[in-house]
Amino acid sequence: MGILDTIRKTLRSSDASVSDLREALDAIDFEGLQAEVERAQRVRAGLLLDGTEAALDKAEAALTTAIRERDRGIAARAELGKRITEATEAAAVAALTAERDKVDREATAVAALLKGKFVALQSEIVGILARLHDAEGAVEAINSKIAAAGREDLVAPVETRAFEIPRGLYSPLYSVRKNEIRAVTGAPGWGAALPKP
Repeated sequence: MGILDTIRKTLRSSDASVSDLREALDAIDFEGLQAEVERAQRVRAGLLLDGTEAALDKAEAALTTAIRERDRGIAARAELGKRITEATEAAAVAALTAERDKVDREATAVAALLKGKFVALQSEIVGILARLHDAEGAVEAINSKIAAAGREDLVAPVETRAFEIPRGLYSPLYSVRKNEIRAVTGAPGWGAALPKP
């Protein structure tokens, strides 16, 4: 199969890839086609004064063929360039659509988790925070009574039993009770609104 046939086959293929189109474009020897036209022009020019009619007819036919092949190469280059642009744009659209669809599927899955599991988990967490709040209040109250009685067997805070606060840091500032959880449909919220940045 000749180069022209390969190019035609590629151009006729509706599913030619960008690499197929680039390969077909690279197969066109534009310099060679132009050189053949110039060679045929020189041969014809040399026969205009000294050649026979038959030789001149043959040279003109060869020149016509060379010009036609060069023009086919130019037309193929233009069409392949157009197809490469279209295929590249279509590939970019397809890639973006695929990426969008993947993100949309994940967003849908996470939304289902929020509706299904998160509401129940938030209700449970807010319930734990409420118990923590009450338990810490009870610890502070009993510790006040113990201290007033002159005793030293204070009850350790609840939260620091679960989460160690590094030495030198004021534990109430790092309390999980300070974190806000906004109410959502089906689950209560917790804490004051966070300050605006």
